[in-house]
Amino acid sequence: MAGERCELRITRRYEASPAEVWDALMDLDRWLAPPPGVTVLETESERRLELEWSPDGEPPSTVTVELRAEGGRTVLVLEHSRIDATLGMRYVAAWSRALDRFEASQ
Repeated sequence: MAGERCELRITRRYEASPAEVWDALMDLDRWLAPPPGVTVLETESERRLELEWSPDGEPPSTVTVELRAEGGRTVLVLEHSRIDATLGMRYVAAWSRALDRFEASQ
């Protein structure tokens, strides 16, 4: 599996406006506590956050969080791409926990 990559996608729905979800999302330290090597690449207010994910000892990957309004609710889609395949399942669990913390922080 050396050199192989994978990706994951997690979708959550919130009983809040995109503006409310965005405000909570942008408080990265509160729900994500990003490790060293993680930087914000791009933001589009209330719609999109892109992170370069390069913690020590891991090949670089990309995390994108997108928001969209849907019937008075907000849909959040988190995609983590270019993950080293040996770390894929670990990241499924880690992102699920991070989104649980995010929900608790709203």
